[in-house]
Amino acid sequence: MADTDGMKAINAKVSATWRKLTLFALGRAFWPLFVFTCLFIAMALAGVFDRVQPAIGAVMTLVFFLGGALLLIRGLRRYDAPTHEAARDALDRQSDLRPLTSLTDRPADPSRGAHSLWRRHRERLLAELGNLRPPSLTAAWKALDPYFLRAILPAALVAIAVIAWSDAPGRVYRAFAPDYGALMGADDMVVEAWITPPEHTGRAPIFLKPGLDGVRIPKGSEVTLRTQAPSAPSLVMKGRKIHRQAFNATPDGAFEAKAKVMEDTRLSVRWWGERTAWRLLASPDDPPTAKFVAIPSMGKQDRVEFTWSASDDYGVTALELAISLRDPNPAAPDAEDRVPVPLPGVTPTDSSDTAQLDLTRHRWAGLPVNVRLIATDGAGQEGTSESVPFILPEKLFLEPTARVAQEVRVTVLREPRPYAELLKNEDALHQDALNTAAANRLAAAPPDVQKAALMLDAITFKGEQYMPDLAAYLAFRTARGVLAAASNKEEADAIDPLLWALALKSEYGSSADALRRLEAARKALEQALRDGASEDEIKRRMEAFKDAANNYLAAKMAEAMANGMDEAPSNEDGQQSAGGPNLGGQDFEDMLKALQDLTETGASDQARQLLSDITNMLQNLEFQKGGAGGKGMPGMPGEKADNDEELPPEEQELTDAMKRLSDILREQRQLNDDTLAEERGERPGSNEAPGQQSGAQPGQQQGQQPGGEDPSGDQQAGDGSQPGETPGEGSGDSQSADNQENGSGPGRPMTEGTLAERQARLGELVEKLAREKGLGQGGETGDDALAGRIDPDAMEDIRRAQRQAEDALNRGNSRSAARNQEQATQLLSEQSRELAKALDAIRAARNGEGDPGNAKDPFGRNASGSGSNGDNVNIPDVGERQRAKDILDELRRRYNDADDEDEREYLRRLLERF
Repeated sequence: MADTDGMKAINAKVSATWRKLTLFALGRAFWPLFVFTCLFIAMALAGVFDRVQPAIGAVMTLVFFLGGALLLIRGLRRYDAPTHEAARDALDRQSDLRPLTSLTDRPADPSRGAHSLWRRHRERLLAELGNLRPPSLTAAWKALDPYFLRAILPAALVAIAVIAWSDAPGRVYRAFAPDYGALMGADDMVVEAWITPPEHTGRAPIFLKPGLDGVRIPKGSEVTLRTQAPSAPSLVMKGRKIHRQAFNATPDGAFEAKAKVMEDTRLSVRWWGERTAWRLLASPDDPPTAKFVAIPSMGKQDRVEFTWSASDDYGVTALELAISLRDPNPAAPDAEDRVPVPLPGVTPTDSSDTAQLDLTRHRWAGLPVNVRLIATDGAGQEGTSESVPFILPEKLFLEPTARVAQEVRVTVLREPRPYAELLKNEDALHQDALNTAAANRLAAAPPDVQKAALMLDAITFKGEQYMPDLAAYLAFRTARGVLAAASNKEEADAIDPLLWALALKSEYGSSADALRRLEAARKALEQALRDGASEDEIKRRMEAFKDAANNYLAAKMAEAMANGMDEAPSNEDGQQSAGGPNLGGQDFEDMLKALQDLTETGASDQARQLLSDITNMLQNLEFQKGGAGGKGMPGMPGEKADNDEELPPEEQELTDAMKRLSDILREQRQLNDDTLAEERGERPGSNEAPGQQSGAQPGQQQGQQPGGEDPSGDQQAGDGSQPGETPGEGSGDSQSADNQENGSGPGRPMTEGTLAERQARLGELVEKLAREKGLGQGGETGDDALAGRIDPDAMEDIRRAQRQAEDALNRGNSRSAARNQEQATQLLSEQSRELAKALDAIRAARNGEGDPGNAKDPFGRNASGSGSNGDNVNIPDVGERQRAKDILDELRRRYNDADDEDEREYLRRLLERF
């Protein structure tokens, strides 16, 4: 047992000695490498590599690796690993007995006495072994490391690491993995990157700057990277999978790469290491939503009316009404038609509107159907609403020819089955052969098409003898020829426009064609305004709409006269007679002029609203056989029922006062226009409305003589009332007398003299009217019929605005004068409307009529007031529209004169229509 314990002690002391000898051997061999490594790591922890240029840091790392390799090789060569024998020898040398060596000896004499002596000798050696200690290498270490760096350097590293703390790992990593590409010129490499969102999002490009992280972009965006480098870099996109692609060379010597981002992606550019990186977060594009706010119902003029709501994160590009039969045809159970629904904007993100669709021409008109809304976004995604049962409205045709045309038409359109395939007739290739199959295409037509052909044959049998309308007979025969020649369903459907036009013509007459053209022109102009078409295209469609409106008015007038109207109603506003381009007086002409100004200045929303109001006004147009010898339009306020009937004194006095106030209003407006013209540097009176000759009196059209005759010989009216006025009694000689009295007749034209003098004369007319009617300053009123109907304070405000305008004109301040004139014009218009309402109320009470507020003029508008000029639309006045046009012209001039490309681009964006 003692021997075993002795051997354990020996082995432990030998191992400790061997470790000390090995550590010293390593230190002696690798001491330079240890010092070199400690210095490098200390520099890394201190952030030296982060402060120097990348190229210098890369060189320092390379020097370290090279020096370290050389020192490692030197150490390996110089390293002499100590053995356990050397460790035993080092321990033995501490005692003269050399106990480790002696314990390995064996006794030579096996006798009892010798064995006892050997045991005592062994006990002595074991006792001596306890005095042995691992050798001290202090002197050797001091000779090798006189400055004790083996302790100082590790302590310094620990201290620097504590100071660096969380930055320590990164600094060491960057020191051992520097930007080696900087040695190849990569530190001068600049990567330009930008994100182009999908076009339907409407978002501007996103430029990626270095250091950006977590950039949110729309799904499907395209990333473009461009850089200058000696060779092509690589693009690495890391999402659910890693995708790599090389940059492509461009003609200008750069490199470019493009890629679609469909998911969250880490984007990096690598060239001798990672040059730059971004983390992109792709936002998914949700499908649009659509729903019925109010379910479809039958509206005016057999239109389908419903209120809808649609939304999308990037905007709805299209909204459609999907129609399917409630009891589908077995031959086409999934048949569905889609009808576009107008959107209030280009791509609204959240919109709600009321749609009125004319679906009377649809092939399923009159049948029970299911309808649903389908909204589509720019990515092509669709969102649908719930399906709603509905019966499509159909147009009621009572005239037999119209009914037959409609029945034949829908018979063909509702046929879902295709034509049978025609067999090849090989015999027809021979000379003098007949291709009988091609000549009898109806045999291959579906049943309903053949049925429609038989119907046409029946209706046109000896039609030249029995059909009174030869044009209808020829139209039916043309349709029959189309069916006979058709080889497929699309060609057979070509009879649709022919038979529909015939049905409308037979049922409604010529005004239906004009109304159809008016609706088509309105849709074309509205579409151009909605889509931001070019200025020339909008101007062209505006002219087409004006022509269509004029043609429709002429057709309605002709139809009214054919139905018993004795003569065309004259225009009390000094415009052309009915059927001419300005039916409805200056009111309608001003609305068209306002619409043209709004389209030219890019006010699309206001233009579309006004366009809708004008169209509705025209569609509601009705002429009645009125009294007064055809003078005036029935329903207009202030109209006299009978020329021979004498009006009561109060009504006559109101009529005369309103006439005088209307004359003042007309002249004040003309003066305001002339003031604006002078402010623009034009000759006053030279900015006539389109079609008005220079020098013509207000209210006269081109080619119209002052005497009231136009070149065609039609008698013209001559009071020149303006919007907001309602002419009453006093036309003809009485009007001339009033003009003579007020100083605006032939003896003293209001257009003579300077602008200030004209303004002064208008002020005198206002004062004279107020004085005669007891509306003087201070509100003192007499027993005049105007008492309580015109506000004396309003008259004083009018006079004050006129005096301020006169003073401004005398000072040469046209702009201030125009503002005061606009105020006076507005106040005069308000008082004129109040008088018109009062006159209508008196007339209604005298005639025993109902609420005068419900009276309608021929345009379907309220007759209360002196003619509504679109009160539900905020139409800018003439001055505002002219200033907008002036600004637009100035922008165009600057764009044409600009030499700087940036300035031209800026002006181009200002001129661009949205």
